[in-house]
Amino acid sequence: MPKPTKTGEQELPELTPLELNRIVRLAEAGRLCGLSEDSLRRNHSDKIVRLGPRAIGMRVGHALHLMRKA
Repeated sequence: MPKPTKTGEQELPELTPLELNRIVRLAEAGRLCGLSEDSLRRNHSDKIVRLGPRAIGMRVGHALHLMRKA
């Protein structure tokens, strides 16, 4: 069993490369990194992936990387 890594107030388990590559909706990405959806759209548009005509998302690994930078 992988050991958990401490990130901020909560402990998260080590994620596999497949889990880090998963795409989540922008609202969930905002919760993961602690930024608002608007902030993600303005400052990190290069990491945004279009999922459909109206849906956009971000990879879990990118969202967690933004959390470490802040």
